[in-house]
Amino acid sequence: MVRKAAAKQDITARLITAFKGMIADGTVLPGQKLPPERDLALSFGVARSSLRQALKVLEIMGVISQRVGDGTYLNIGAAAILGEPMEFLILLDGITFHELMEARLIVEPELTARAAARATTEDIAELRGVLKGMEEARGDHGRFVEQDLLFHNTIFRIAANRVCGLMFTVVHQSLAKLIHLTSQVVPEEHTLALHRRIFHAIRKRDPEEARRRTTEHLDDARGHDARGLLLRAAEEQASEGVRSRAERAMRE
Repeated sequence: MVRKAAAKQDITARLITAFKGMIADGTVLPGQKLPPERDLALSFGVARSSLRQALKVLEIMGVISQRVGDGTYLNIGAAAILGEPMEFLILLDGITFHELMEARLIVEPELTARAAARATTEDIAELRGVLKGMEEARGDHGRFVEQDLLFHNTIFRIAANRVCGLMFTVVHQSLAKLIHLTSQVVPEEHTLALHRRIFHAIRKRDPEEARRRTTEHLDDARGHDARGLLLRAAEEQASEGVRSRAERAMRE
């Protein structure tokens, strides 16, 4: 039984390597539908049961999406691939919200400084639009938080470092529960004032001020992260993770 399980794992690993090769050489493009299972199994020279095991692993990793009655697609966004491992790091390796917030403080000011140095006229207009979206979302807490996250993700894109941008988009997704909770104890006007200062620094193309304003914003956010809120966020995220895995198991 041990040898049989090891053999299955080896086949799955080989198939995943083969998928990586297909993506690398352009055989399969992001957003594209994969060939039918029968054709894939034939081209890889494996049984369809072995192929399904590899596809299930790739789906859990976020690389593909299987749509009932339609087929299997290669996902477009790298965030989907990175998000699942980050959730497991938080749940299994004990990564804390304090550590995630500290990571933001280490990296985001520099990303914002680069955004200020690299922003085009179109970038400034886009960021202004997101800030306006925050202002218009006042009184609608869920939408306000969504616009808040979009504001920072827009800065990551403008900074033009895709590695940091993807990583910190995922960090923000992992912190969404915490941000949702802490923002309830901070007046929206206070949050808007901090974001306006960051926007004005980027609009002026002033990297030093952009770096300083972002540090100010993140220090302020950490100051509002009361221990009780952090614990509550951690408990809710862990509970959702358990629920999500249970639902997946039931579907399977």
